[in-house]
Amino acid sequence: MSHSSTPVRRHGFRLCVMALAVGALAACGGGGDSTSTGTSPTQFKSVYAAGPISGFGSIVVNGVHYDESSASVRDDDDAARSSSELKLGMIAEIVASDYRVADGVQVASASEIVFRSRIRGPVESTAADSIVVLGQTIRVSADTVFEEELAGGLAAVAPGDVVKVYGMLDASTGEYTATRVEREDDGGYYALRSVVDSYDTASGLLVIGGATIDVSGAEVPAGLQAGSLVRVKLETTKAGAVWVATEVEFDRHMARDSDHSEVEGTITEFTSPESFSVDGIPVDASAASFPDGTDALARGVRVEVEGAIVQGVLVATKVELEGDDDHDGDGEDDNGFEVEGAVESADAGSFVVRGVTVRHDGATRFSGGTAEALVAGVRVEVHAELAADGVALMATEVEFKN
Repeated sequence: MSHSSTPVRRHGFRLCVMALAVGALAACGGGGDSTSTGTSPTQFKSVYAAGPISGFGSIVVNGVHYDESSASVRDDDDAARSSSELKLGMIAEIVASDYRVADGVQVASASEIVFRSRIRGPVESTAADSIVVLGQTIRVSADTVFEEELAGGLAAVAPGDVVKVYGMLDASTGEYTATRVEREDDGGYYALRSVVDSYDTASGLLVIGGATIDVSGAEVPAGLQAGSLVRVKLETTKAGAVWVATEVEFDRHMARDSDHSEVEGTITEFTSPESFSVDGIPVDASAASFPDGTDALARGVRVEVEGAIVQGVLVATKVELEGDDDHDGDGEDDNGFEVEGAVESADAGSFVVRGVTVRHDGATRFSGGTAEALVAGVRVEVHAELAADGVALMATEVEFKN
């Protein structure tokens, strides 16, 4: 189902939504003392989250650990997938329950997980810190995760390669910041998720960034216009200089009413600091705190918004600015990749946990054991940053678990 990206503008509706939000939070213990059932202000029954995956042990998104063992997992095309296919840097949407703080860690139980890429298509050109795919400029940072076939990061990507890119869209410039890049076969189609620059209904030509797309042969949703957030599937060969669309749909998300929500994304519509949209989700921030202030808020700015979703509106309690290196959702750069589990294999200087290769060196801090104790079967919790090759992690701390 498509959702409007129009921000909340009506004061009366805002007051209604705020009242409903307060009721929802009170019902689950938010905003008050613990109830007789043991519910505390840090416990919520229903949860929605969106952002890049920054860890495993359970899936970590925006600093919250989601137990995925009972969750259904789907991809862009709503095809069923395995939780083993979830990778660092993928953008994931999560529907969960039983949010709580246990031993200082935010945890919840996921029931649905959807991972969505931004672009799938051929690399047209490369530069020192970016690539162009389907006419779109994609910026690559030191925290962009690359799959193993692309060890070396951007240096391993060449024009003509077909790639799948996960990341954040700057709606003000049309440029992307990649959180993960994978090499793909063409899969029979290419795809692009972005904001429409222009749409000529007479010619059936739609423009997104540097791509001109013929949508005349596809079913076009009513109301499509410049500024719409869309996902377009394309044939893998051009008709002259024009891409040919096979499917056009408004960009969708799983956001639904929930007691607690944490969404990391970019502002796609902006009316004021109190009224804007994040990746198409309308936000009412009239009662929110702004730890970083409001001066920098604008269309295209990357933020994390925390609150409750009521009648399709994210009623924010906190709005924070985010950067490319903010992996844990608290606005601080703490190199927040995290992996927890049993060591699968180990050799000098590296080991594997949850399918992720982790390296260590003299700067790595160890607690509860030493590097020599890293053997198969030992359980560890790892805090790390991305290694220079863009594939492995470089451990900053390794804690042995009992």
